[in-house]
Amino acid sequence: MCKAVGLSSDTSCSSFSYLGQNPGAWRLSSLRLKEAADVLRQTGWPDERKEHDLEVATADFRLGPVYMLLIGMALEAGLKAILVAQNPALIGEQRISRDITTHRLKVLWDRVRFPKSRATESVLDRLERFVVAFGRYPVSKAMHDMKSMTGASFHADPDFDEVARLWASLEEQTKEVMPELFTEQGSGESV
Repeated sequence: MCKAVGLSSDTSCSSFSYLGQNPGAWRLSSLRLKEAADVLRQTGWPDERKEHDLEVATADFRLGPVYMLLIGMALEAGLKAILVAQNPALIGEQRISRDITTHRLKVLWDRVRFPKSRATESVLDRLERFVVAFGRYPVSKAMHDMKSMTGASFHADPDFDEVARLWASLEEQTKEVMPELFTEQGSGESV
């Protein structure tokens, strides 16, 4: 099958299938993105947030979209790890199923059938906006995605506490679905 798509070696094909169908690989990607978001959070913002603080406002404006993108992508990869654990056939021989190629975090959250409060839905919606519309480009890929950003701001408080609660919820659910990915020490980095 690999030769049919012009690959000279079976290495790419076996890596694609092995890594793609391995929930641990998806989880590791999720953890690395979360780690990068955490580093940005710890080094980019002052320890104490004060109202009308120029340093905070500058960090929110410069780093807020990047933080929101990274944490949104971490959640996305984490949700996809669970979906792959539930159904490895989502990764075919040559491509990933369209069922999980979305960046729509609320859709992915619903697909894994996790409970969703209003607060969870609100944070997922906000993160999704940055992943879909403003995370990588100065504008979204399609104008209709720009409409979803109405009222959103680059320099709005990233709401670290709500993001932390959402991540904790994902971790809790992941442990229930895939306990084998968590070591006895609780590092969560077993692959």
